[in-house]
Amino acid sequence: MRNLDIATLRSLQAVAEYGAVTRAAEALNMTQSALSMQMKRLEELFGERMLAKQGRGIVLSDFAAELLLDARKLVALNDHIVARFTGERPEGRLRVGLTSDWMFNRVAQAVRAFKQANPRIELIINDGRSKDLRVAMRRGEHDVILTTEFDAPPGAIHLAKVDLVWAGASNGNAWTQRPLPVANSPHCAYTPVAEEALDRAGIEWSQTVADAGSDTWRVLAAADIGVTLLPRGILQPGLEPIDHGGALPPLPATWLNVYVADGPARCMAADFTGYLRSAICQVAAVAA
Repeated sequence: MRNLDIATLRSLQAVAEYGAVTRAAEALNMTQSALSMQMKRLEELFGERMLAKQGRGIVLSDFAAELLLDARKLVALNDHIVARFTGERPEGRLRVGLTSDWMFNRVAQAVRAFKQANPRIELIINDGRSKDLRVAMRRGEHDVILTTEFDAPPGAIHLAKVDLVWAGASNGNAWTQRPLPVANSPHCAYTPVAEEALDRAGIEWSQTVADAGSDTWRVLAAADIGVTLLPRGILQPGLEPIDHGGALPPLPATWLNVYVADGPARCMAADFTGYLRSAICQVAAVAA
C-alpha cells in the first residue's frame, strides 16, 4: 500500500486522543478488531510499531507520535476539501487557544466531543504559552483560551488544580546528579518555579534546554539527560514521577483556567468550556 487511507489515519488520531483502542473504536462507531487491523496495516506499511502499553492505557510509539503530526494535517485537509466542494458552510466559528501539550489526550477528546455535537461550527485552534494567549485574547484573536497558571486571576474560570511533580526517565538517575540537569524550556512558566524551589533548597542546577522546539524537553528527560516538571497524573511516553524520597524540593500546584471573551461567539465558547471542564475533571480525579 503506497496510498494512505484517511479513515486509518483518523483511527490513529482517535487512539491518541482516547488512550485506548476500545474507546477510540466506540467513538468512531467501529469494532475494536477493525481498528486494531487498521493499526496493523500501518505497522506493515511503515515497518514500525504503532502502539505501546503504559499503565492501564495505550500510548503511541515514538514513531507513531511523529507520524500523527503529519496525519492530522492530511485528515484536516481531507475534511476541508469535502466541505468546500460539497457546498457545506459552517454556521459559526469558534477561535480556541490552548496551552496544554502535557494534557493533549484529554483536551483532544473534549475538542472531538464538541465537534461531534456541533458539526456546523468551524473550530480554529492555535496553541501557545499562557501569557501569549492572554495577550492575543486582549487583541481580539481568540474567543476562548485554556491556560496553565499558578493562580486563578479575576476573569478566569477555574477548572482544576493539580500538583506539580518532578518527572524523569523510567528507571532513570538524572535526578541524582549535581548540578541537577533541568530539562525545561526557558520559556515554560514552570521553569522559574523549579529554579526558585531548587535555589531555596540549596541545590545547584543547570539548564539543559536552550531556545529549541517545544518537545525538546520531553526528549531530553525521557533520555535521562535531565529532569522536568509535570502535573501529577499526566502520562507522557517514557516519563514517570521521580521517587526522590525528599531529595528534591516540593513544587506548587498548577491551575487550569479558561477565559471567555465577550462577543458573538460567547455562547459557543461557554458551551466549549463545558466540554473542557468534563475532560479536565478526569485529569484532576486521576491526580488526586
